[in-house]
Amino acid sequence: MLEDRKNTRRPIVGLSQKNYRNTMALEKEYLAGFLKELDSLADADVDLFYFPSLGVLHQTATMLRGSGVGYGAQNIAPIANGAMTGEFSIESLIDMGGSYVELGHAERRKYFGETDELIHQKLQLAFEADLTPVLCIGDSVRCTEEVRQDYFMQQLSTAVAGISSHDLKRLVIAYEPVWAIGQAEAADDAYVWASHRIIREILARDYGTEVAASVRIIYGGSVSKENTKTLVKDENVDGVFVGRFGHNPHHFAEIIRLVHQIKRQEGE
Repeated sequence: MLEDRKNTRRPIVGLSQKNYRNTMALEKEYLAGFLKELDSLADADVDLFYFPSLGVLHQTATMLRGSGVGYGAQNIAPIANGAMTGEFSIESLIDMGGSYVELGHAERRKYFGETDELIHQKLQLAFEADLTPVLCIGDSVRCTEEVRQDYFMQQLSTAVAGISSHDLKRLVIAYEPVWAIGQAEAADDAYVWASHRIIREILARDYGTEVAASVRIIYGGSVSKENTKTLVKDENVDGVFVGRFGHNPHHFAEIIRLVHQIKRQEGE
């Protein structure tokens, strides 16, 4: 059944600015360049999402509203409203028209102590608000398929516990091997393809083939134009999650075009 439905998932490409562009002037400059590139991407059959630095999310909302590009927050508090000093509320994200939220990034887990249980709370909140969560999971070191399966099972089983099949179909999973984030090169194609296959097999076994065939799994971790050409050729890789290579809006647009072209060929 998975084989029969492999081409029904719409490709998706996203970019996170992390904390690199933290002033409205810098964000305005970047988005102005990207919106120019967007004109040449009108025919690209690809969903797009964008995570700015949280401090300039309002600027992003102002410029991207109505563009067709989904935007959102790199993090939210685990409750919508209450005594959560210093946290970012999902209510603010909704008020700004955001439709995506990034959850469970390796840096949130490492530097801020986020657990799978906490990520589960945030995931539930995102689904309740009808947002699209981008759930980051990954292995901390390069390892065998058997060890990777354990990593993914642990992260997924806790994060999506109790989530309905209806909601799970809307989930985007970003596979990001921690050891490849911010490095000179991405993980090699075969390693990424195997990891995506393992994740989809876990989804099929634990949540059913319909969910597994619907969830989009994208790769993140030193994504570039060069490695995108081969990474997304696999049926289980539905797109990419771009970092520093996309800091140039033209480069980001090139990656989007590549994903569109390769996935269109795959579906023919």
